[in-house]
Amino acid sequence: MAKFKARARTLDMLGKQQIAGIPTALHELFKNAYDAYANEVTVDFFRKSRILLIRDDGVGMSKSDFENRWLTIGTESKLQIEGNLTPPDKAGADVRPTMGEKGIGRLAIATIGPIVLILTRAHHGSDRNLVACLIHWGLFEIPGVDLDEITIPLRTLKNAKEVCDDLVSSMRDELILSLEALSSSLLATTFVAGIKHDLKSWTLPIDQLFGLQSGPSLQADGSGTHFIVHPVGDELEADIDEPQSNGATNLERMLLGFSNQLGKSAHSPMSATFRDHLMDGQVIDRIGEQQFFTDSEFELADHRVEGRFDERGNFKGRLSIYGSDFREFEIPLFPGGHERSCGAFDISFAYVQGNKRDSKIPLGLHEPLLRKLDQIGGLYIYKNGIRVLPYGNSDYDFLEIERRRTLSASYYFFSYRRMFGAINITAQRNSALKEKAGREGFQSNKAYRQFREQLMKFFEELAARYFREDGAFAEEWALEREALQKEYTLLQKRQRSVKSLRAKLSGELSKYFDSVSEARHVQELEDILSGAQTRVSKLLEDQDLEGVAEQIIHIEAEMLQQFQSFLDKYRISRPSSAGLTKSLARQWEQYQRSFSQDILTEYDRSRIEARETIGQLAESAKVHLDSRMRLTASLSASEDFSKKALLAQRKSTQEALSKADKYVNNELSEARVILQETKDDIDLAVSSFRFESATSDELDDLRNTLEEKLLGARKKFENRLAAIRMRLERVPGDETENDVFSDETMAALETQLEVMREDYSQTLELAQLGMAVSIVQHEFESNVRGVRRSLKSMQRWADKNAGLREIYDDIRDGFDHLDNYLSLFTPLDRRLRRRKTKITGQQIAEFIEELFGERFDRHGVKFEVTRDGAAQSVDSFASVILPVFVNLVDNAIHWLSKKDGSRLITLDATAEGFLLSDNGPGISAMDRELVFEFGYSKKYGGQGMGLYIAKTSLNKEDLDIRLIVDASSGAKFEIFPKEAP
Repeated sequence: MAKFKARARTLDMLGKQQIAGIPTALHELFKNAYDAYANEVTVDFFRKSRILLIRDDGVGMSKSDFENRWLTIGTESKLQIEGNLTPPDKAGADVRPTMGEKGIGRLAIATIGPIVLILTRAHHGSDRNLVACLIHWGLFEIPGVDLDEITIPLRTLKNAKEVCDDLVSSMRDELILSLEALSSSLLATTFVAGIKHDLKSWTLPIDQLFGLQSGPSLQADGSGTHFIVHPVGDELEADIDEPQSNGATNLERMLLGFSNQLGKSAHSPMSATFRDHLMDGQVIDRIGEQQFFTDSEFELADHRVEGRFDERGNFKGRLSIYGSDFREFEIPLFPGGHERSCGAFDISFAYVQGNKRDSKIPLGLHEPLLRKLDQIGGLYIYKNGIRVLPYGNSDYDFLEIERRRTLSASYYFFSYRRMFGAINITAQRNSALKEKAGREGFQSNKAYRQFREQLMKFFEELAARYFREDGAFAEEWALEREALQKEYTLLQKRQRSVKSLRAKLSGELSKYFDSVSEARHVQELEDILSGAQTRVSKLLEDQDLEGVAEQIIHIEAEMLQQFQSFLDKYRISRPSSAGLTKSLARQWEQYQRSFSQDILTEYDRSRIEARETIGQLAESAKVHLDSRMRLTASLSASEDFSKKALLAQRKSTQEALSKADKYVNNELSEARVILQETKDDIDLAVSSFRFESATSDELDDLRNTLEEKLLGARKKFENRLAAIRMRLERVPGDETENDVFSDETMAALETQLEVMREDYSQTLELAQLGMAVSIVQHEFESNVRGVRRSLKSMQRWADKNAGLREIYDDIRDGFDHLDNYLSLFTPLDRRLRRRKTKITGQQIAEFIEELFGERFDRHGVKFEVTRDGAAQSVDSFASVILPVFVNLVDNAIHWLSKKDGSRLITLDATAEGFLLSDNGPGISAMDRELVFEFGYSKKYGGQGMGLYIAKTSLNKEDLDIRLIVDASSGAKFEIFPKEAP
């Protein structure tokens, strides 16, 4: 009698050689975790150490389970076949039909890496010891070796604390020793030598792996199975980092949407996470819920369909077109009434119109959603809530939707890459749909052919009824699409027009702020004044002073006109027909503040100085300037300037108002009346003023009053005529221009505004960020108590040991620093015991030198502290004060590195606080009011949080920080008590 024998290579052929890659292998292991009734499976990939840690919180295995089930190939279909149809002692868990059928899915782990340490503990039963097993998968590649010849190390442990370096070393040595018996041939010897080489240098950072704060754990009473694979195959980085032709990586294609998350009614039986630990310490969740489609995106889509195919293949469900209320509908696909082999199943999907003009999705959200659809869009098939591969991959169009669309897009309507949704089947209802052994889809049996046939027919019928021009129920879709197209066209026209106006305003503001930052306005005023002063001085050098007074008055009048021109040069008009972006609105607000503070202040100062200077020059030359003539000339100059401005406006306005001459003439006439009335009022005021007894201050007051009256009148008619001109320029325009500013456009804008308001409510999901921070805070609090206890114990030793005191203070200040920053997000009710101390400038300087010394040298920056700065002090917390200076110095180094020449940072003192300054490029006038706003940064890649956090942190301790503005270059920041002036 003969018997079959199995070579060890059988495992390699059944496992590693059947799996396409690491993502597919992880999918298989996730399904095993599901079968083990896990609620959570977590993967951590440590790139630096090339370790992959896979953990689940399922029922785990005892030593007997591990030997008789996990180490036994081709086991029966697990719990169901064994007659146990209920969750094994998992309170409250629903019954889960098993996903694995052949008992070989566990072998997928060989694809990930050559060596694996397995740790598992049973959730129930009398044997709850921890089981540890070490496997080198190269054992199953050795030729000529039978499966029963291979032995692997197995240990049972009381608890997870026994998993240590010594245990791993002993298991490794045992495995190396067992290899001696397998070197039966020269070919086998080569394989064995390679395995020994791998094992001799193999170690694991046990403390790091067991120190993870989140995810399933075998500590205490935890159950489940953990796999520690090391070293991971080189291809995993490519699977994570390298996108395919559709923009999605292999990892995303295989693992995103592992459990059903599509739609609010979806039930996710198990969560799956893949955390990528980068070289720089950053951790990224590669398959988190936000990476997959969310409920908000599902509701955002243009059209939604949900319903069920019954046992006979007919559909009954609900449909929403362009966000309308769901309507009930039926499609009798197979009216014959015969039951179909594939069984009944549910479907729920959303569809996005590919063209923006056909979609109701706001412009800013439409394109990102399309990109996501290109990467991971498609119909996902879920069996008992767990994804069946490769359905859902955007390049796996198993219903040939794209092929048919190429024949006629208007006829077939749907595009596979514009839809996302779930087809939900169950092991009980759809048992005839069987997966292939290689996990590349369903077997092409009768059930699958019927399943595919009715879905293809369903999409064709759905398009024919609701999404074709001649469809019986397509009126709603057609009318809404037509309205959207018209609205989109109007909005596009409007946006092009507004974009031009915004660009012009942005250019004018940038030019203005450049001039103010470089103090060009100050120089221009000085040039006007010095020019007039030079002309007057040359006149007074002439020995014949007859008629000089009149010429000086004339020069003064011309100078005043130049001042008026200067003011007009820096005055910017905001376009009345265009809204501003958030950034542009900030710049406009800053311009208004700057114009008042910088331009008008200098303008008033220069005019006063000019009049005084000319008066003093004339007085020193004993030239009498008649006050009446001087005032009259000044007002005449202003009047002439106003007339010139009026003529300029009239000319441009008349050119634009050729078809509305009567209306324009009435406005111009009224403008002339206003100017004449104003002139008459001025003449009356001048004639009634008693110059003989008036003081110089009274003359200045009269001049200012009359000039302001003249300027007010001028601005009044200038603004009115400018508005008329802008409106009339559009009157004779072509049809496009009329559409841009039509009532329909306004209605479209209002519609968009309403949509944006609705979208704003969805942004409340950002509150999840706050929840995440709260979780971090909770985790921090759960650990801080132990740290606090340790600090208290350490303090007693530090009080008696001077050498330990400095170390203790550093640890405590660092911990206070972390506590302080966390409190900005989630305030702590019970703060750590912190002490206010006297912090001197010398201490701050030493801290900065120690922290930034290397960067100072690298960038050629000199840091100095003045005597006053070193002696200045403040009573506060080191965890509050020091981070502020760290941020300021860090910013200073960044901007100093951009300039040539000397680079200097100085710590000085003010009457109440500290002053930190540098000789860098400084902060522009446009940015002065914005530097402390959250998110505002001029650094490339900057997050704009440093100064915001610094100010917030200081304010909580009754301190403040402000930017000092003066004429010198560089940036100056003062840190001072709030009550200080």
